[in-house]
Amino acid sequence: MDNLYEMIKKADVGDAEAQWRVAWHIVWEEENEPIEPDWLERALDYFERSAMQGYGDAMLDLGAMYRVGRGVPCDMGKAFYWFNQAAAILHPKAFRCLGYALEIPLGYRDPVYTDDQENYKIAFSYFFKGAMLNEQNSIYKIGDMYLTGKYVDIDKNFAFTLYKESYNRIEFIEDDSYASVCLRLGECFCEGIGTKQDLDEACIFLRRAIVGFEVRIKRGDDPRYYMEGYNRAKHLLKRIEAGKIPALPGESNSDGASIEYTEFITSEMMEYPEPLFPIAGLDSLKVENPKIEGWSVSILFNDLFNAAEAGDNEAMYHIAFYCFNRFMNTPGSKDIIDFALYYYHKAIRHGNKDAMYNLGSIYYHGDGGVSVDYKKAYLLYLYSEVPIAQGELGVYYAKGEIVEKDFEKAFMCFAKCALQKVPMSYGSLANLARMYREGIYVSVDEKFASYLESLSKKAKLETTGAEGLK
Repeated sequence: MDNLYEMIKKADVGDAEAQWRVAWHIVWEEENEPIEPDWLERALDYFERSAMQGYGDAMLDLGAMYRVGRGVPCDMGKAFYWFNQAAAILHPKAFRCLGYALEIPLGYRDPVYTDDQENYKIAFSYFFKGAMLNEQNSIYKIGDMYLTGKYVDIDKNFAFTLYKESYNRIEFIEDDSYASVCLRLGECFCEGIGTKQDLDEACIFLRRAIVGFEVRIKRGDDPRYYMEGYNRAKHLLKRIEAGKIPALPGESNSDGASIEYTEFITSEMMEYPEPLFPIAGLDSLKVENPKIEGWSVSILFNDLFNAAEAGDNEAMYHIAFYCFNRFMNTPGSKDIIDFALYYYHKAIRHGNKDAMYNLGSIYYHGDGGVSVDYKKAYLLYLYSEVPIAQGELGVYYAKGEIVEKDFEKAFMCFAKCALQKVPMSYGSLANLARMYREGIYVSVDEKFASYLESLSKKAKLETTGAEGLK
């Protein structure tokens, strides 16, 4: 540091940030060089004094020293102690450090190691907290777990979503996570994982990955942590440029439709009788011909209805949603409610998964005078791709409705919903907060529970507006 001695003066009079900065400079600036004994003693003193004042970065650097044996003997007990001290103040990187310190095979291309499932479970608990605190490395490590099925069920679409979120949160190419996330996105675009195959996009991200890895090489980072990825990025880029990557059939080779899903949407449960025409409410809408707007829709009712009649499942879904919500509380509207329900079922049978969540909510709550059907609602939530549906499934497992009570599965459903960070996740965030506050399945963590509660209130405000909270 150009102002090293000025910073030392601040450190000596108790400035926690200055203590950390000076100690970091001594220990990590020339990471591959030995530390002179006098300087090492000063660094340890500064780190410890800064940490005792509650400075999280100092706690993490002390833990890192003991983990890798930088100037001190390797001592995982002390490493975990300091990482946990930082975790106690919700330092985002603390959970990343705790996850990595488990020293289990966490490479995202590793096969599933059955014997390590308990450690993967612990790793998930750490990375989940880091991800909810928006720590980019934790976000993509959760993505790795969903990609390969470590502790969680494989969900390649969700893995890709998490990789994108991690990339969007990285501000500098020098960030340790940058090259690794770019490599993952490059491979996803190359192989059609969670997205359409796009070799041009793959090349863009692979080149970014290579540049990021070369920054780490120039910086002198330990090659054990990135060299394999660097070589993989270069090799894959050369194969694409040489035209050796075949085009994939269809849009992607992600999870695809399961046999159970296909059987469900074609089952008798998903049949619904076509209503008898004429339908007064529908005829009045045709005369009014309102403009329907929302999501990706901005279209006149009659045009949307004609598209639905022609077999467009998106149009079917939007017609059903509009009609049901407009007439659900209007007396004497059973005919058009039946029409909306018919179109919900028809949209789903034609492959529209977005409609499944809305129809599931109708059957769960009995909206519009519909008879409550918890089993049908559960199955609709189960196969829906709407993020909030995971939260609804969590409620089933927490209460033991239809399914056996299972707080672990409830937690995983709430967590998956919360990780997608959509405003409608406020219910899952509130349920997770309760689990952490009361020690339901997870260890009690009052501070993290309060953090989740604050996220829940913010998300609810974004969903319902201030009026909805009164």
